[in-house]
Amino acid sequence: MTTFKRILRAGFVSMWRNSFVSIAAVFVMTMTIMIIGSLMFLSALIDQFVEYVQDKVDVNVYFVTTADEQEILNLKAALEGLPEVAFVEYTSRQDVYEEFRANHQDDAEIVGALEELGENPFGATLAVKAVDSTQFENIYRYVIDRQEADVTPFIESANYERNKTVIDQLNVVTAYVERLGLIISFVFAAASMAITFNTIRLAIYTAREEIGVMRLVGATNMYIRGPFMVEGTLYGVIAGVVSLILFLPLSYGLRGASQAMFNADIFAYYISNLWYFILVLVLTGAVLGAVSSFLAVRKYLSV
Repeated sequence: MTTFKRILRAGFVSMWRNSFVSIAAVFVMTMTIMIIGSLMFLSALIDQFVEYVQDKVDVNVYFVTTADEQEILNLKAALEGLPEVAFVEYTSRQDVYEEFRANHQDDAEIVGALEELGENPFGATLAVKAVDSTQFENIYRYVIDRQEADVTPFIESANYERNKTVIDQLNVVTAYVERLGLIISFVFAAASMAITFNTIRLAIYTAREEIGVMRLVGATNMYIRGPFMVEGTLYGVIAGVVSLILFLPLSYGLRGASQAMFNADIFAYYISNLWYFILVLVLTGAVLGAVSSFLAVRKYLSV
């Protein structure tokens, strides 16, 4: 315990004594941690954007005007029982008619044509949302099989074929973005490790003679490394806290752009996941500092 206290004290004293180097190290590590935090934001924004786009894609099932409402509701219940289906929205014939009329209320020709018909020309519809965009085809096949199995077909059509191109493109883009995000994260993580390592190694370079003296008088490697690991950990913790503070005005300033581009409030996401950011950024900073210090001091342990 005494040795541990001495190591802690030596780490704090060294950081305070080398204030200029400490500020430089904290600055570089802050930039590093902000890059990691920015990747977290980007990943969340992309996920929310993909969810938003997926929510706009569905399979619409159109029914003939003579279809029995109970048969439609039975199909709705069967679809809701499928594991691939998130939910099913039923729109009656009358609701479809009123919605169409409201959308074209300024078009006198269409309104006049509807009044001339004297009856509702529209059938009921079901809008089917999938749990995942890759499952739309299974839902569509189920509807088609059900249509072919009926003695008296009551399904007029389903619009999956028209949406298939959009759905396929969405799946390709989603997979591409996920792979690209992993590659970018790996590249930036490696660069961050290299930058942090070299910065802390520069800080340790100023104490190389002190390390040599300690080694000559019999100090153990861990006793020599200890203060520098404490110092590096402090750099990382401080850098993590500074990053968290800087992300507040940055995320607030970018909330309008994030809503316009990704349909997501980046500031609200940051506030609601603040503890997650605290854990990741501060812990990442502490680990980066400690590991980099451990590796950087190794060069000066041989006398």
